Amino acid sequence: MDELVYPLTDAEKARLHTGLEAAFTIPIIDDVEDFVWEALFHYVKDIPLADSITQGRTKQLFDAVAPDGRGWSLKTLVSRNFNPGTNFEFVIQRANIFQKATLLGFPGGLSATSNVADLGKALIRHWNEKHRKDCINQNITDPRIVILLKNRTRKRLAYVEFAYPFLQEEEYQWQWSREGGFGLQGWKYEKIHLKWYPSGTQLFQVFQMPDNAYYFEIEWQRASLSSFVENVIRTLTD
Repeated sequence: MDELVYPLTDAEKARLHTGLEAAFTIPIIDDVEDFVWEALFHYVKDIPLADSITQGRTKQLFDAVAPDGRGWSLKTLVSRNFNPGTNFEFVIQRANIFQKATLLGFPGGLSATSNVADLGKALIRHWNEKHRKDCINQNITDPRIVILLKNRTRKRLAYVEFAYPFLQEEEYQWQWSREGGFGLQGWKYEKIHLKWYPSGTQLFQVFQMPDNAYYFEIEWQRASLSSFVENVIRTLTD
């Protein structure tokens, strides 16, 4: 079963191109990532952007929220290859399920020698609690995740927007990556979708580039620092 992918509208594609070209032109921006990508995404979706200085930022799951209940977790990645079928992964949470075993439904405790199915259930419950809480706090009814992939020159890119629902325990099978344990792998539909490393408690989610991702190219040239600053000041004072 393929993950649900949402397409961009033609207007959103145009704003994505324009916004990226403008951002990469700015000499005081080293890349489009983190807050720069968040701000640009608000422009793409034409939704209000909170001022990060006067209103602050949060560590909640969804970096952009629309009034209609859509919420997006935003990621970026630099890669030489993001053709269809390519896998890429992100840390989504630190999940210390050994310390929280009782809260996760395992009063007898959990350890690296526990049944792998129980470890997998605990990981999914740990993540789902974060997901559920942030959906409620941020008024999200339509959770999504967006990934912007960039090549080294930042001129060939790809955009993909997946549905981002709760994880379902019964859909996953679990196994250690090697005998004796190292990384725990969560398999779904014969593909690895989750990885967890007990030494660092990091939970990774694995995505596969779909055939219907939006691939595109942009052209941009860095502005000189002096001309950029002077043009900004001139615009603000006009």
